[in-house]
Amino acid sequence: MPHNKLIFSDLTNLAIIGSGPTALYLLQNILNNSAIFKKEIQSISIFEKDEIIGMGMPYNPKTTDVHNLSNISSEEIPLLNQSFADWLREQTDETLYNLNVKDLPIDDSAVYSRIALGKYFHSQYQILCTSLKECGIPVSEYSSCEVVDILRENEKICVVDSEGKKYDFSTVVIANGHEWEEEDRPESGYFSNPWPIQKILPKNKELYDFAIGTLGSSLSAFDVVTSLSHRHGEFQRKENHLEFIKNPKVPNFKIILHSSNGWLPHLQYEQEEPFRKIYRHFSRNDLLELIDEHGFLSLEEYFDKLCRPALIKAFSKDKLSEIEEKLKDSNFSFRKWVEFMSERHQYINSFEGMKKEMLTAKKSIYKNIPIHWMETLDDLMYSLNYHAELLCAEDHLYLRKEIMSFLMNVIAALPLQSAQILLALYDANCIELKSGYVHIPEDAFQKNYTKIIVESEKGETEEIKYKLFVNCGGEKKLELENYPFPSLVSSKLVRTATASFIHPKDAQKLGELLDAGAIFQNEKGTRLNLSGIDIDSSYRTINQEGIPNPFLFDINFAHTHGLRPYSYGLQACNATSLILVESWLAEITKGNDISEKVETITELYEDNEEL
Repeated sequence: MPHNKLIFSDLTNLAIIGSGPTALYLLQNILNNSAIFKKEIQSISIFEKDEIIGMGMPYNPKTTDVHNLSNISSEEIPLLNQSFADWLREQTDETLYNLNVKDLPIDDSAVYSRIALGKYFHSQYQILCTSLKECGIPVSEYSSCEVVDILRENEKICVVDSEGKKYDFSTVVIANGHEWEEEDRPESGYFSNPWPIQKILPKNKELYDFAIGTLGSSLSAFDVVTSLSHRHGEFQRKENHLEFIKNPKVPNFKIILHSSNGWLPHLQYEQEEPFRKIYRHFSRNDLLELIDEHGFLSLEEYFDKLCRPALIKAFSKDKLSEIEEKLKDSNFSFRKWVEFMSERHQYINSFEGMKKEMLTAKKSIYKNIPIHWMETLDDLMYSLNYHAELLCAEDHLYLRKEIMSFLMNVIAALPLQSAQILLALYDANCIELKSGYVHIPEDAFQKNYTKIIVESEKGETEEIKYKLFVNCGGEKKLELENYPFPSLVSSKLVRTATASFIHPKDAQKLGELLDAGAIFQNEKGTRLNLSGIDIDSSYRTINQEGIPNPFLFDINFAHTHGLRPYSYGLQACNATSLILVESWLAEITKGNDISEKVETITELYEDNEEL
């Protein structure tokens, strides 16, 4: 967002809130440019609420479980000091066994346990800190130190911990990862999220001889499935498939996945290019030419001019001529394509559909045959993510309500090992997928059970009671009043992310369908409140007057989801931190604010092939 006065960041004393993967890649990119930054940064302070620094919540043994698999292979993880696979190869047999790494030799394209990935990150973090100190950039670590507020005092940005202690800095970067606002209700068997996974596991060798429900069929729901199933039975390898032998003491053990559309994620597939790139299928100038006189990028134009040619080429490579021919018809719009592909990949029974897809996925993985259209779509949506601030409110709504669920279903890339566990449970009649929208009524939480209402597409309702029900629907849309640092809100240093409507009359109709306050009027016209806070292209927070804060950056995906709706995964962690570091370098070496114009920030995207 353009502003008149250039005020660059003072990096003298830099604080990073959080020490998960995004923070690690921030340190890595600072280290890669240490010759410049050692003249600017006198110290880096890292705050982590957990006692272990440099691991991240999804990979922490206190949060996850030895049976939970990561959903990314070593060859897809942006490089730190060494690759994940090479690090695993250095470990002893005992260490690998404790990390549930049993399939040897180590394979760069395989996925391993979450806790193994966490141990890897922790080791790389320690190397990064040592290397930064050797380069002349001291690193101070504050473990078991939860930051509960951030203030602006006396030209300093002040961090406040849970004990009320204050720490002054010149610049703060927020990278604090997942936050869960809703409370658990253990007396009703309701858990607002699966983390830490230990809270939903049987205690004192007790077992669950009843049906367990999850809201959602996401990757986190599968963590619940794997953790609970391993404690209620045994998986055995029989020839080329996996079997689940249920413990005879729990004849009623079963897991019910509730999914509004009745979909399961698609499976992991072979990729020609495992790393996403913003400008792989079109040039920066190709995209800039689509921006209209009002500064908008039309989603339909983006699909028609940039996605369509790339997808036609990809479907041709995959020998899917029917879809290729449909895309060649200019009247076959983005909306029609999403509807067509959704129907094509929707099975009457998703588990039976997964069995069929398993054959294709195994062929893709084991015979190194890429599925080009999935990979291409991932690239195209990844690119759109870094230009989403150019979308109008109408397109933001369409992207959020119609497209994102389809994309996450297609590109979620469930590892084959996880799929084999699901199918083994399905064959043992120990898992079920139930479609329909789940309502949690006011009287849902009763003693010893939680009541939900499931509404089908036809409007029919069903009441179900669960002794254990786990909400795996992910973090809720972040409202400004729930931003975890209240003083930034009260002092108006942050504001809600918004987008402008092109057709205000349409907004009036939509207003009845959206949450109260979602649509509002200001001097810029009719606008839509998006999820999370407002940031500029370099992840500077923006205050209520529309001016970026050069001393406060937020690279937490949950906070910036409104303007970066497709940010997820370790590659996005690296890309986000690299954008931030490159913006600092542009200020230091060129005296240039690259966030001022779309032309300059996109030039950075083009110059850095890692993005």
